[in-house]
Amino acid sequence: MIKEITVVIDTREQYPLFFPEFIHVTHPDNPTRTWPIKVSAKRGTLHLGDYCLDGYETLAVIERKASQLEILKNMTDAKDKARQARAFKRLSEGCKYPYLLLEASPAHLLAPVPGKHPEVAIQMLACAMLKYRLQLVLMPWRGRSAEVRRKIGTFCLHLLVAPVIMRETQDVKVNLL
Repeated sequence: MIKEITVVIDTREQYPLFFPEFIHVTHPDNPTRTWPIKVSAKRGTLHLGDYCLDGYETLAVIERKASQLEILKNMTDAKDKARQARAFKRLSEGCKYPYLLLEASPAHLLAPVPGKHPEVAIQMLACAMLKYRLQLVLMPWRGRSAEVRRKIGTFCLHLLVAPVIMRETQDVKVNLL
């Protein structure tokens, strides 16, 4: 089992997530068997998404969108829409488990914006998710405090580590739920 991991954070992330020094994981076949994994983080240029694990870049990747306005721009602006579609395609083709993290609630995503159509952007996003097989994670926490960024980081870390653990324990019968 893995004992240490490094999260790679894309250099373009303006407000990167924070990660704990350790996470505790459970063996998929034996929930009483747990172990700590030491966590470190480093900045790097990623060709897919915003976060991944060093050495597992093609297994799971998280693309992060930090606001309703970012989604509106990415989904409805003509130039940005084409750029975002290329990024989603690279993400989908470049890793086995592509995640899209939206730091907003459905209510916030659909809130009125003068001159914009949030519902149209959400419909376009839903189609992109199907086309590029993106797993949506809604994180309705607002703010950029260290505490919020660490909690979201811890959650994301488990998303990135789960496929690694499942791959390393593929020879066991997995009893999840």
